[in-house]
Amino acid sequence: MWFKLEGHKYKPIGPKTIFEALIISDIEMKDDYKFLRIIDAYKTLHLRVNLVGVIVELGFPNGSGCSCAIKIVDPWSSGFSLPVQFLARTIQSLPRVELIGDIVLLSRVKMMLINGKMTAVFHETLSSFALFKGKGDGCFFPYQSSPKFQMREEDKNFISNLREWEITYKLKEGSGCFTFLKDVKEGECSNLSVWIVHISKEDKDRWFIFIWDGTDLPPCSISTKACRVPLHVEPEKLSTNVLREFPTVGSVLRVEVGEASDKQAIHCLKPGQHLKFLNLLFRVDSGLWSGILTQFTKMQYAMNPEMQTFKHQSQDLWRKICIGPPHSGITGVAHEDAPFVTLMDVLTYHKVTAKFRCVVRVVAAYPWNVEKFRDSEGKYKVLFILEDATARISASLYADEGVNTSTAVSMLMHIRERFFGGDLADGAIAEKLNRLTGRPETDSEDAERNSPWVQCCLFSYYKDKKDRWGSRRFRIFRTWIITSSSRHM
Repeated sequence: MWFKLEGHKYKPIGPKTIFEALIISDIEMKDDYKFLRIIDAYKTLHLRVNLVGVIVELGFPNGSGCSCAIKIVDPWSSGFSLPVQFLARTIQSLPRVELIGDIVLLSRVKMMLINGKMTAVFHETLSSFALFKGKGDGCFFPYQSSPKFQMREEDKNFISNLREWEITYKLKEGSGCFTFLKDVKEGECSNLSVWIVHISKEDKDRWFIFIWDGTDLPPCSISTKACRVPLHVEPEKLSTNVLREFPTVGSVLRVEVGEASDKQAIHCLKPGQHLKFLNLLFRVDSGLWSGILTQFTKMQYAMNPEMQTFKHQSQDLWRKICIGPPHSGITGVAHEDAPFVTLMDVLTYHKVTAKFRCVVRVVAAYPWNVEKFRDSEGKYKVLFILEDATARISASLYADEGVNTSTAVSMLMHIRERFFGGDLADGAIAEKLNRLTGRPETDSEDAERNSPWVQCCLFSYYKDKKDRWGSRRFRIFRTWIITSSSRHM
């Protein structure tokens, strides 16, 4: 049924039936005052129609052509959406949706069957579109429109009513098909309901979307052949100021955007926004999870609490219910009464120097060969890569630089006795190092190490007074590996 706006209500036009609507000529369809309800558009195959709706889903193109896809709803669509496919000569002619939940006006789009689904198809030479901001906005000028679009006074009332309706709208599609980050699997695609934490552009061809749902990604094994273990997926380390916007509990997944046309959808994402990602592919590299956009990946509208509210609730709950994350008991610490914190707490702490107690996995040690734990001057230097669900950091275990030889030897003996439990033989130290890092006894090339969870004490310090935050480092202290025959030192 056709409808037209009168006052502030949508009103049917005349006694036309669906059958009559099917034989309306293209000449009559040129009147942009007339819009078809989405529920009725499904019955107008091969006809050109005018539509207005709220954008609830945005697809990521695969980079092979100048096209993109969205899905729209209106008050009569019963929560189910209509796909809209845009075809244009250039990428610049495609709609650039600023935010999922914005409103689109479409004129003379053709209803067609694509992959068995009824779809409204926009052709640049015959159709027109205009994009308007969604709920909470009072502007009636489109932030983008095609050359053929002509704004009508009546359009303002359509937009206003959709904005009011959108406040209470809830999408019904796929509501029971979403996975938490804690349940994802490598090499599989899943649907996620997440918050956008951060968006960064590494260079002209690579973007990263940082997403979070309050749960922990599964810990991963790492190949024993891996010589170097990266601290993060993104090429450049994020600044402390950026990390302070991250939740301190739960994993933040990096989603990599590489193809040029994929970036057409990036500009509609904003930190703090709640979205649903459909068909996101998961990959693991060096024990680090990342999300991969494919031609089948889409973003869907979500109406849930603001991220800041949910983040504070999650962190408060974690503090209340966690006496401490479970650990294997392989290590002991001198500060058993200190509360556990996450590595993201450590990275974002407001002071440069501080002491912390954490439960982590030791995923790498440099050097691996215990015979090389001492440098040419006899100083004891080992660098561990620690991880938990929130972050990875490097933490050292070595004598202070600049001390005299006798002090260095004393420090060496103290560290060996405390951390390695008094075993001075290199073979015994190597055995304990393997326990700590989960390194298997086999020398098979395809063997993997699965590091156990252990507790440790860390302190942060700086190396340059003029650049305290830039030279901030971490060390392990008052921590030791418990021998198999003893539970404490």
